[in-house]
Amino acid sequence: MVSMETLTGNQLHLILSSSRLLNSQLESEKMLSLVLTKAMAVVMAEAGTMWLSTENGLIRPVIVEGIKKEQLESLHLKTGEGIAGRVIGKNEPILVEDVRNEPGWAARFDQETGFVTLSILCIPLRSGNRVIGCLELVNKINYGCFSPNDLDLAMVFAGHAAVALENNRLYLENKKLLESVMLVLSSTLNAREPYAREHSERVTSLSLAVGQAMGLSAYDLEVLKWTALLHDVGKIGVSDQILLKTECLRNGDWEEIMKHPRIGCDILHELQPAYLAERICRGVLGHHEKFDGSGYPEGLKNVHIPLFARIIAVADAFDAITSDRPYREKTSKEAALRARSKLTCTGLTK
Repeated sequence: MVSMETLTGNQLHLILSSSRLLNSQLESEKMLSLVLTKAMAVVMAEAGTMWLSTENGLIRPVIVEGIKKEQLESLHLKTGEGIAGRVIGKNEPILVEDVRNEPGWAARFDQETGFVTLSILCIPLRSGNRVIGCLELVNKINYGCFSPNDLDLAMVFAGHAAVALENNRLYLENKKLLESVMLVLSSTLNAREPYAREHSERVTSLSLAVGQAMGLSAYDLEVLKWTALLHDVGKIGVSDQILLKTECLRNGDWEEIMKHPRIGCDILHELQPAYLAERICRGVLGHHEKFDGSGYPEGLKNVHIPLFARIIAVADAFDAITSDRPYREKTSKEAALRARSKLTCTGLTK
């Protein structure tokens, strides 16, 4: 157990900053890399590796610092092989003062990389009752020996790494669940409206192209993708009599059709997490707004229209113009691009 009284100011700072990372929005790989470098700093290790167990029984290095990374990342341990394999198999931390005295030491890694391993701290990474990998710290700087106190300190960082991995696992599971719900919603509409699937896919593709050209982040592009794919989901609430009409819609029909952005927003508002649902809902609700305020359902103007809604409006308008509908033939893409007045109302073109 680490005693607070024995910690230096720098060691305490590194532990606390590592702990704060667990509440950050960093990608898991970047977070693990920072935890590893802080662990190396606090015990003064020359190098370090995060090893994770794979489904096929191998142990692979996922984060490597201080060693020839490219060479090590191509190598794998077998179950029970080497010190890392033994720690994972027995679920026990180990301090090795001199690997030359360890009969189970996997010397082939030094032979492959040209690195010289002298001493090792290795701690299992636990997720619930399972051991999912280990944190390995190599060689005390200045040829010293790791101490039992170093082992205790390293166990703190191993705990941080395990929490980061578990959080990432839960995030990926929740993301998969959310994506499956969205696909079900999209498929429900596609089953009713013959051209809906191809239309939604084209609008999504065009929206992402616009978003990429605007330099949106990877996260924003992911949210934009789902917003575009579901932009017409509110048509689930429109009757087949109107939705599947093969002739031009009448005024009363248009009043019903114009309800679909709000219906879609109401449906998607129940998604979780709430902050993500809010962004998607605002994009769906506003995708028929126009920059001059003549759109619906709220008559928003200029930058008061959410950015995702403006992007999808451009893609939606372009695809509607260039696609065949039961009541009219499509317009060529060239002609659609010339009809700039249909697009400038969104505020995304000059």
